[in-house]
Amino acid sequence: MSAITDYFSAPSDAAAAAALDGLIDLDPEDIASAAELYRTSPDEAAVPRVRIAASGTPVLQAKGIDPTVALGRLESALTDRSYEDVAAGPRRGSMVADSDSGDSFVLSVADELRDALAGSDPRALVTAARNWIFDEAAGPSEESVPFVSALAALASTAVSRGDRLYCRIIV
Repeated sequence: MSAITDYFSAPSDAAAAAALDGLIDLDPEDIASAAELYRTSPDEAAVPRVRIAASGTPVLQAKGIDPTVALGRLESALTDRSYEDVAAGPRRGSMVADSDSGDSFVLSVADELRDALAGSDPRALVTAARNWIFDEAAGPSEESVPFVSALAALASTAVSRGDRLYCRIIV
């Protein structure tokens, strides 16, 4: 079973830690409308998109997209830097908070990735997404494009608000 990974923006590590206490829980109306969309148009509903949590926090839900290795590979594809160089960067997957039970935690996402996503034109995002290998068991895939586009939208919002990106992982 894959971990649930929710990407979101917050102004600080302290604010991001609140993700363990419901900061990024979706509004019940949003959940109901998403369920209806799945019923009427499952293909459209399956496209990753930034949603707004009940707290007003932008959230991108994903399943199993690791914020350290997978997003490090994405940053490498976007910036033409080696994965080793990217992996040595600050704030890459740093622990921000963890639950008492150990079944959920919040990690930081690299500011360099946030900035590269926010500053890339759509063509560069598509090229990087097509070349990105987020799962070692699979090769590059066109299916990565919607997620990368949605993550870029989240990054752009974060930059405009002066926020950083984070990932809540539930195992």
